[in-house]
Amino acid sequence: MTPTFAARASTALLMLTLVACTASTKLVNSWKAPDTAPLTLKPGDLVIAMVMSKEETTRRTGEDLLGEELRQRGLRPIPSFTLIPTDQVDNKEKAAAAIQDSGAVALIAMRPIAVNKQQTFVPPTYMGGPYGGGWGPYYGYGWGAAYSPGYVVTDTIVRVETLVFDLKQNKLVWAGQSETTNPDNLAQFMRDLVKAVGADMRKKGVIAEPAS
Repeated sequence: MTPTFAARASTALLMLTLVACTASTKLVNSWKAPDTAPLTLKPGDLVIAMVMSKEETTRRTGEDLLGEELRQRGLRPIPSFTLIPTDQVDNKEKAAAAIQDSGAVALIAMRPIAVNKQQTFVPPTYMGGPYGGGWGPYYGYGWGAAYSPGYVVTDTIVRVETLVFDLKQNKLVWAGQSETTNPDNLAQFMRDLVKAVGADMRKKGVIAEPAS
């Protein structure tokens, strides 16, 4: 990881330059709003994609990738940076007006929470035949047995909060926190995250099933 990324990682979503490993994304917790009608999304509906970062490049890249995932699902994404310039995100009144005037039916917001390092010690291992017999048998075993010393594996864990708002009901309908281990590609990171969020929302009945 570069020093620049290390300095910005806690607020970026995420210009990843991490060691190449197999990434895995999981939801560590999620919440569904009680007594709220399911979110109804139809092909062609406008949905705002928002990445909550004041770093312009990170925000634009994240929202473009999130928007692409929404587009693949038949929706029409609106990156929030086209509605709310980064230097105006602190103006709640203007932001609320821009969102209301957009005509969008839903808003998906993603906020980076933390980037942490986790170290795991892998103990040493011996590979060879069983002990037994006298010096003679051991001599051959001792020279032929393989030894793997213990080592430390360092994993990078990225935690993101995702919020889904139904703009028709003006309500937060779903929220969750995810962990991704060793992401090495921002596009794949976003695909996995959107997939995990969508699966949990369907499981909890947050997204209305299309009429047959």
